[in-house]
Amino acid sequence: MVTKKFIFNFWPFFLLLLFTTLIAWPIFLPGYFSHHDDLQVMRIFEMKKCIDDWQIPCRWVPDLGFGNGYPLFNYYNVFPYYIGAIGSYFLGFIGSAKLLFFMAVTLAGVSMYLLAEELFGTYPALLAATLYMFAPYRALDIYVRGAVAESFSLAIIPLVLYFAFKLTKKDLPRFKIGLALSFAAFLTSHNIMTLLFLPVISAFFLIWFWKREFTIVKSLILYLLLGFGLSAFFIVPAFLEKNLVQIDNLVRLELDFRGHFVTLYQLFLDRGWGYGASFPGVGDTISFQIGWPHWFLALGSIVSWFFVKKRDYKWLILYCATLLIFAGSIFMTHIRSAFIWEQIGILRFTQFPWRFLSIVIFSSSLLGGFFVYNLKESVAKIVTVILIIVTVFLNWNYFKPQQFIFDLTDKEKLSGKLWETQQKAAILDYLPIQSVEPLEPAPPKPIIVKGDAEIKNFENKSNRWQFEANVFDSSVVEVPVFDFPDWQVFVNGKKIDHSNKNYLGRISFNLSRGDYFVVGKFENTLIRTIANIISAISILVIIFILYGKIRKTDN
Repeated sequence: MVTKKFIFNFWPFFLLLLFTTLIAWPIFLPGYFSHHDDLQVMRIFEMKKCIDDWQIPCRWVPDLGFGNGYPLFNYYNVFPYYIGAIGSYFLGFIGSAKLLFFMAVTLAGVSMYLLAEELFGTYPALLAATLYMFAPYRALDIYVRGAVAESFSLAIIPLVLYFAFKLTKKDLPRFKIGLALSFAAFLTSHNIMTLLFLPVISAFFLIWFWKREFTIVKSLILYLLLGFGLSAFFIVPAFLEKNLVQIDNLVRLELDFRGHFVTLYQLFLDRGWGYGASFPGVGDTISFQIGWPHWFLALGSIVSWFFVKKRDYKWLILYCATLLIFAGSIFMTHIRSAFIWEQIGILRFTQFPWRFLSIVIFSSSLLGGFFVYNLKESVAKIVTVILIIVTVFLNWNYFKPQQFIFDLTDKEKLSGKLWETQQKAAILDYLPIQSVEPLEPAPPKPIIVKGDAEIKNFENKSNRWQFEANVFDSSVVEVPVFDFPDWQVFVNGKKIDHSNKNYLGRISFNLSRGDYFVVGKFENTLIRTIANIISAISILVIIFILYGKIRKTDN
């Protein structure tokens, strides 16, 4: 009896789980699949090293930068990789990478359903969730680009709006905490999605909280600030310390937005699929379609609105805003919007205008929900079933990788040629400002640039390196680690000055004749320290609120 009641109450989630298997089935196969951003395993491996070394929060990774290390997680989206690193203790690195893909797929459907169910009800929500899950851009992210962080961000965005909307109904602690946690997860999942979606989220908040009671508005502001506080350890240094790395590398040459606008044919009519790349002009070998029936339903929602007998102006405002977001995002993918891209400088870090498809599929999924919501209930159920079947039928075949390597193991992925390829991949993304791209792997131990010395027992961890040195004549030692604030060098326990004035920008220093034990420690700058304190205080606030809620429940 309990089982039947449970299934009856939660049947939409079981249906979404079934749909997940149609999307995620390749993830359950042994081995690993090919995709563009083939650094997921490596990033998880590096994050696990940070945790093992108690470098929390993780900022510096020792093996990327062609073995010279660089501050990857001071700037690159950290939230998914903390989950991945924890998962690697149980599933290994490849297994953990596949777990991240699976979580992004599953959470997207669930979070969109929760949001749309609050707005429209069960059947429109099922359609909205199905549209969101089966949007071709989602398949592009997962099986072509391998964009774990972006997929995570898209999965979390509806959750932020869900908790905010729940807050408009009841000012309860669970909704406040949910809003803070989901907002923090969103801010630390993908920098570009944060840039693109913050105006969208702000628009929804403005509509929902306009002329609401002051206590509700205050709760929204306070718990958004708490969410920001939780993410401050990452957000604050990523923004305030961007001058410490060569961020212009993120927008140069093939990453210049001017070469990646999309045509109307690609958006609306093209049903082809590919696993190539985005090229300047119309020579793309991957798909940038909005999806069928996604854009049909978005336009159809306009027609369906005229059949509503009783119109609610608040819903009309929400609908018009969603439709405007849909249309505006499509416009931003097209070359006609180039003047906006030229005027708003920060947009260039989006790199690819077609990334606005993330907002397009989000808004079109909600518009699909609006379409069904406007119909009579008896008709809505039938139409929902038909549209769900059509959506799955038209798009499920996109959700598969180009190639699967069935016998690949963690050891093979993290050794030999595959290891070297990952070490030097994306090397220019966050290269320290004074560093030069190395053309060969870092040496296995410090080198003697000048003088006569012997180096023994070199050990290089994520936040510390050390070695023993027998110096026979005054020497200049160059450690195979890029310099970056705040690396500190200690010789026999005493801090010494070091330099990065060499060809590659590595750490170097002078040693006079003698025997030494040399240690390098990666420490926080003032900005990182303050950011860490803000996050720590925010965590304590969350714990205090939860503790107070538990005590209240017990009493």
